[in-house]
Amino acid sequence: MLKLVTLLLPRTLVGRVFALFALSMLVFAGVGLGMFYRHQYLAHIEETQDAANTLIEVAARAVEDSAVIGDYDTVRRTLATMMLRSPFQSAVFIDLDGGTIRVEAAPDQALAPAPAWLSEHVAHELYDVNRVVNVGGTDYGVLRLHFDEHRLASQLWLLLVQSALLAGVILALSLALARALLARWLKNLGRLRFDAGDGDGGAAISSDTPLEIREAILAVNRSAASMRDQYGQRIDILMDSLVQHKSALDQAAIVCEVDREGIVIAVNDLFIQESGYAREELVGRALPQAGNGWTPADTVWRGEVAVATRAGERQWYRTIVPIFDTAAQVEKYICIDVDISERKQFEDAIVWNAMRQGLLARLGRKALEGGPLAGLFDMAAAVACEGLNVRHAALFGFDPAAGSATLQAAHGFPANTLGTAFACTPAGGEALAHWSAAVLGFDGASIEAAVAGGGRAFGALAVYAHAARTFQEDEDAFLGSLANILASAVEREEARKRLTWLAQFDTLTGLPNRHRLGTCLEEAIAGAALSGERAGVMFIDLDRFKSVNDMLGHSAGDALLAQAGARLQDCVGAVDVVARLGGDEFAVVLPQLAASGQAEAIAQCIVEALAQPFLLQGQQLFVSASVGIAAWPEDGIDAATLLKNADTAMYSAKQDGRNNYRFYRAEMNANAALRLQTESQLHLALERGEFELHYQPKVKLADNSPSGFEALLRWRHPERGLVAPGEFISILEETGLILPVGEWIITEVCRQVQAWSALHASVPPVAINLSARQLAQAGFAGTVHGIVAAAGIDPRLLEFELTESMLMADPESAVRILTSLKAQGMRLSVDDFGTGYSSLAYLKRFPLDALKIDRTFVRDLPDDADDAAITKAVISLAHSLNLKVVAEGVETIAHLDALRAYGCDEIQGYYISKPLPAADCAALLQNEAIPAAA
Repeated sequence: MLKLVTLLLPRTLVGRVFALFALSMLVFAGVGLGMFYRHQYLAHIEETQDAANTLIEVAARAVEDSAVIGDYDTVRRTLATMMLRSPFQSAVFIDLDGGTIRVEAAPDQALAPAPAWLSEHVAHELYDVNRVVNVGGTDYGVLRLHFDEHRLASQLWLLLVQSALLAGVILALSLALARALLARWLKNLGRLRFDAGDGDGGAAISSDTPLEIREAILAVNRSAASMRDQYGQRIDILMDSLVQHKSALDQAAIVCEVDREGIVIAVNDLFIQESGYAREELVGRALPQAGNGWTPADTVWRGEVAVATRAGERQWYRTIVPIFDTAAQVEKYICIDVDISERKQFEDAIVWNAMRQGLLARLGRKALEGGPLAGLFDMAAAVACEGLNVRHAALFGFDPAAGSATLQAAHGFPANTLGTAFACTPAGGEALAHWSAAVLGFDGASIEAAVAGGGRAFGALAVYAHAARTFQEDEDAFLGSLANILASAVEREEARKRLTWLAQFDTLTGLPNRHRLGTCLEEAIAGAALSGERAGVMFIDLDRFKSVNDMLGHSAGDALLAQAGARLQDCVGAVDVVARLGGDEFAVVLPQLAASGQAEAIAQCIVEALAQPFLLQGQQLFVSASVGIAAWPEDGIDAATLLKNADTAMYSAKQDGRNNYRFYRAEMNANAALRLQTESQLHLALERGEFELHYQPKVKLADNSPSGFEALLRWRHPERGLVAPGEFISILEETGLILPVGEWIITEVCRQVQAWSALHASVPPVAINLSARQLAQAGFAGTVHGIVAAAGIDPRLLEFELTESMLMADPESAVRILTSLKAQGMRLSVDDFGTGYSSLAYLKRFPLDALKIDRTFVRDLPDDADDAAITKAVISLAHSLNLKVVAEGVETIAHLDALRAYGCDEIQGYYISKPLPAADCAALLQNEAIPAAA
C-alpha cells in the first residue's frame, strides 16, 4: 500500500501542494454536500407530512356536508380537487356501509425517476393520513390519503443532482484558481542558483512572493554566502597546510628539483648541508656532479626507490617523483632522500628479537619434554650466548642451607669448572655474576637473571662479554625469559619428585603409605623366602580416636596421629618399616622375624607406648591400640593375605576389650565371615520387613504415671530369631544403613502414635535414638517434618535422644538442627549424659528438654559414693538449666528410692518393665500408674 502511495505521489512541489489542497477540498465539499442534502431531505419529509395533516383537515370539512346528505359526487370532486399538485398518490373516502370513493393522482411525466433505494427510504419515513368524518357526533365514514413516495423521491433526487452539479462547478473553479496561484508563487523557488562568480549569488524575489517562500529564498541566499566564505577559508587552510608540509619535508628530507636532462633547478637547505656546496654552485649543475648519483633515463620513474649509504653508518631512502606538464610529458623531477638509519636499526632489532623468540621457543619445548635438568641447563647456557651474541654463559644453583652456590652448567668455560662451589648470600638483587667472575677467572662486562619461583631463588643465569659493552633492556628481558623457563622446569621437576613422594608416603606423619607398605611387605616376603627365615606384619588401630576427633576437632586428631607414628617408630628395629594405612590405622612390616616372641615384644611395646597420655591443646588425652599380628608363611604366602589376616587379628583384639594384641588364628576368619554375612543380610532386612520396634516405658517418680516410651530397634532374623542389638547396630552405623533404617523408625513410631491416639485419649511422647550419621544428614529436619506431617500426629508426641559426642562433633551445626526440630514442637534430650565430653557453654545453647543419666552411674546406687555424687550433680545441673532428668538402668527398689531421694524426675529400666512389643503397651496406656515388674 505504501509503495502504491509513493508511486502516485507527484514529483513537484506544486503538484504535491495542489494534490493536498484538492484532496482537502474534495473531502470538505463531499462532507458539506452530504450534510446539506440530509438537512434538506429531513426538512422536506417533515414539511410534506405536516402539509398532509393540514390538507386532510380542510378536505374533511368540505366532505362532511356532502356526506350528510349523501352527495357522493361532490365528495369525489372535492377529493379530485385536493389531489391537484399534491404529494399524494390517492385519496379514499370509505362510508359506514363499506362504500369506497377513490381518486388517483395523474402521473407527472416531467419528473425523472429516482433510485429505488431512495424511494424505499421515503416510503419508510412517511405514513398514510386518516381522518374520521363526523357531523354532530355521528360518524359518516373515513377519509384516507396515501403518499406518492416515487414522486417525493424524484423531487429529492432532482435536488441532489442539481446541488452536486453546482458544487462541482464551484470546486473546479476553485481548484483551477488555486493551481494557477500555487504555480505562480512557487515559481520563485526555481530561480534559486548558487553563483560561484564574483556576484553575491542571491536569487531574485518578485513582489507578490508569499512570505514563507520569501524567507526560504533569503535563507538559501544566506547559506550560499556562508558556503562561499567557508570555501575560501578551507582554501586558505589548505594552502597553509601545503606550506607547512613543504617546510616539514625540507626539514626532514634532502629535496632537489632537476629538469629532464638532470640539471639541478632548486635544492633545499638540507641538500646544501649534505653536499657541501653553496646553492649558487648547485643550481645549473648536473645532479651526479652535485653528489647525487641518479641520472634521468628514457624510462619515466614514478616512485623509484633506492637505498644508499653515505658517510659513516647512515642510510638513506630515495624517491624520484616525475612532474608532468599539460601535455602529459615529464617537465621535471623531484628527488627526495630520507634518513632511515634509525628505522634500519629498528628493523635489525626486530630480526634479533624474532631470532631470540625462536631460541626461547626451542628452550621451552626442551623444558616441556621433561628430560633431565642437566641437559636443559646446558642448552640454556648455549642459547644465552647465541641470543646475546656473547661467548660465555654460566648457570649457578643455590644451596640456601649450606650458604653456597655451585656452577651447574657453562658455555665457553673449561669443563673442569663445573661443580665449582663458593660461599654466597644471594639476597636483595646482589649481582651473582660479579661474585663469580673471580672464581671463574673471567673479567668483563656481564649481566645476570635470577632463576626464581614460588617465592624462592633456585639459582642465577649469567652471561659475560670480553669487551666493554652496555647490555640493552631487551637483552636483559631475553635473559630473564630464559631464567623464567628454567624456573618453571625446576618447579615441575620438584613437583614431580613431590608427587612421587606423595604416591608412597603419608603427608601427615611422613611414614610410608599403603602403596609403599605393600611394596615393602612383598620385598620382606621375597627376602625371607631366599634366607629361609620368617617375616611378619602388624595391623594397628587406635581405639577411641573418633572421640578425640569429635571432641577437639581434626587438627587435634592430626596431631595425635603424628605423635602415634613417632611412638611406633621408637618401638621397632632399624630394618622394620612403620606405615600409615589411612585414618587411624597403621602397620609394621617385620622383614626378619626370628620367633613369635620377637613380634610379641614389639606388640607389647606398641600397646604400652600408645597407652601413655598424649598432650593435645594443653590437655592430656588417653587412647589405646588394638594390634593384630600375622606371620609368613604360616598365616599367608602373599602380602595381601598377610595384611588381611593381620587386620582380622586386630579386629579380634578390639572385640576382646581393646588395648591388647592378638596373633592370627584360622578361626578368626569364621567370626569375620559371620560379620560379613550379617552385613549382607542387613541390606535386605528393611526390604523384607524384618525390623520391628519394642517400647520401654518411662515413669514419673512423683506419681508412678507413665511419662513416655523409648522406641528400641529389634531385628527378627528368619533363621537366627531375635538378634541382639549389639550384633547389628554398629554394622548399621558403619555401613550407612542407619539412614534408611532411621527414617523407617521415625515413620513407624509416627504410625504407632497415630494408632494409639485413635484408641486412647492421652498418649505420652515416644523417644527415638538418633545416630551421628542422621544428625549430619543434609535436610534431616525437613525429612522429619515431612514424615510427621504425613502421619498427621502432634509433633509434641515425639522426642529425639542424642549423645554428648554427637552434639560436640559439630556444635554449631547441632544447634541449627536441634533448633529447627524444637521449632516444630518436638522434645529433645541428651542420652548417656556424663559418659562423653561436654562443654557447658554449648550445653546451655542446645534447646534441650531433658538429660538421661547413664546406667553406669545408676548401677551401684546408693552404695557407691562417687556414683551418688555424680548423679546428684547431674540432677542439680539439669534442674538449674530447667531440664528434666531421666535415670536409665533402674533395676531394684534401692535404685528407685535413691533416685527419688536425689530429686530425679523420671526413671526407666527393668524394675519398671522390659522393652515390650507395641501390642503389649496397650494395657500400660489404660492405667494411670505403672506397677513395678515382678
